[in-house]
Amino acid sequence: MPADQQIQINTLLLTREELFVRVHDLEQAAAAILGEPYPFTRPALPSDIRPKRKPTPRLSERSGAFQPPSAARESLRRIEGLETAYRVTYRRFGQVVTEDHNDLDALRTLLASQGAHLTVTRVETIDLGGRTQAVLI
Repeated sequence: MPADQQIQINTLLLTREELFVRVHDLEQAAAAILGEPYPFTRPALPSDIRPKRKPTPRLSERSGAFQPPSAARESLRRIEGLETAYRVTYRRFGQVVTEDHNDLDALRTLLASQGAHLTVTRVETIDLGGRTQAVLI
């Protein structure tokens, strides 16, 4: 920010502070007239207004190719019967990675961390021999 703009902003902020002090002094004078503190309510200020942000769609929602993370987490289940682990295939920075996991919470964390550079493309359960038992995602 250029120095002249910074000086203008600082001047305006100092003026604002002076006005707040003046309002406080007037409220104190009114309380002195009444002989007791008066419950002045703070008026709404323009700086209180926060613009509403539109939620940005996740990469999986924009492309339509993959499930949103929340839906993907709901389709997960604990390992059953002869299943021994989850096999997860995901794309990270353009490379396809396949890993085996046996912790459901770690898998949910991976699904929740999807974004522009990480997208889970497949989750399946495998048996002791590494054969697919069920495709979850």
